[in-house]
Amino acid sequence: MFDFDFDFGGKKVLGIDIGASSLKIVELELNSGKPYLSNYAWITIPDISQKNKSTGSSYFETAIPEYIKKIIKTGKFKAKKAYISIPSFGGLITLIDFPAMTPEDMEQAIKFEAHKYIPTSLDEVVTSWEIIKNEKKEGTANENVQVLLVAASKNKILTYEKIIKNSGLKLKGIEMENLAMVDSLVGNDSGNFVIVDIGWRVCNIIYVSKGIIKANRNIDSGGSDITKTIAKSLGITEEKAEMMKISGDNFFGVEYNLNFPSLELIIGEISRIINALPKNENGSQVDALILSGGTVKMNGLEKFIQEKLGVKTMIGNPLSRVDYNRKLEPKLEKIKSQLSVALGLALKGVENLRKK
Repeated sequence: MFDFDFDFGGKKVLGIDIGASSLKIVELELNSGKPYLSNYAWITIPDISQKNKSTGSSYFETAIPEYIKKIIKTGKFKAKKAYISIPSFGGLITLIDFPAMTPEDMEQAIKFEAHKYIPTSLDEVVTSWEIIKNEKKEGTANENVQVLLVAASKNKILTYEKIIKNSGLKLKGIEMENLAMVDSLVGNDSGNFVIVDIGWRVCNIIYVSKGIIKANRNIDSGGSDITKTIAKSLGITEEKAEMMKISGDNFFGVEYNLNFPSLELIIGEISRIINALPKNENGSQVDALILSGGTVKMNGLEKFIQEKLGVKTMIGNPLSRVDYNRKLEPKLEKIKSQLSVALGLALKGVENLRKK
């Protein structure tokens, strides 16, 4: 987490997730010591990369603040403190082992070690680090320290700062989207999990052990590729294919039985990650595969992936760590898989509120 200046007052925070084709905002408040979902909104936005190409300018920087302001006003959001995510493919997350040392020495050691992992000048990136494990070195009295290093482009960080400022909000933190997903879908749960977040353009595959990211892969394949396959196979428009994809048609059944090269690519990468892991006591490398993103609403996808990999597969529930009005259950059930990042960001904000 890249933290910004902290202030006091207010028990509500916003989590803002800017996707390739949609914008999600959730509002959490600290209610009797627990995170409570007080508001949420989700809207479709034009494909950002295509808009940038067609306009020849930064559509992202100019248009997104207007969308955010519109949502905040229309949805009557009250919070002003915002936590926002940056795409996983735009940064670096890695674990580094060090001997125990003072915080001052650790700071210098991390800067020195970071050169090995960051393929550019450290002047061009913003780094954040956190000690996640202290343990005794076997056979000695010495301690080992495991550090989670996060790095992102300084220009990208400045861009997101500008977006929040132009939206009339107060930026409290910027988080890599995969870290936010882990917070909402896994938290501190023990066990080994693989999160598969199938976005519109990119699929993010995250291996998590005891709440810590141990491996992360980004593949340029996502929901848009699946939509294109349906459109081409059935000879229909992509708009019609997208509607059919989320309407309940089972394209994995005997009626259609379509082949999806993009899904095969994703499954192949998941398989490679799993096969590289050591087996646990029951002979399995992972306890479950957790699906996230808008594409997981596709009928039959969960079963298709489970049968292909032979691993327990489920649709993640980012609301499992949040209280909310149960009357909203039917509505939230339809979109909760798309709120993983936004909820993870807001949960981090609530955690910071607790520390005050």
